[in-house]
Amino acid sequence: MNKFYPIQLWLTTIVFVAPLTMILAGLVNEEWNMGLEVLPLFIMFGLIFSLPSLLVCFAAYKILTVKISSPILIKILLNLIMVGAVLITFALISGSLAFRLSIIYSASIVIASLFYSVKIKEKHSSL
Repeated sequence: MNKFYPIQLWLTTIVFVAPLTMILAGLVNEEWNMGLEVLPLFIMFGLIFSLPSLLVCFAAYKILTVKISSPILIKILLNLIMVGAVLITFALISGSLAFRLSIIYSASIVIASLFYSVKIKEKHSSL
């Protein structure tokens, strides 16, 4: 089992994929341009504000890997849980950028999850 999948997903999403997604969204639509100077702030605050989501992700991952044998299904369910956590976090924070950032971080979770695989321990049967 890949014990580090939740932390890999968390760090990749916040440190790499979300900032790149913000840059691309700003290039495509000027209204979404937040400027490169704010990216370190988004990374720092993203790491801090997403700690409860990371804990939920770890707990969900432990439960899902015991109950479900399909790595793809685990990944899909974990993505849904994490997107839900992002939406709840931004609903609590609110603010003028909450909607945009919830879209960026939600998309970033899905993208980041493509970089890593969920490995399941094979269950050995004793005869």
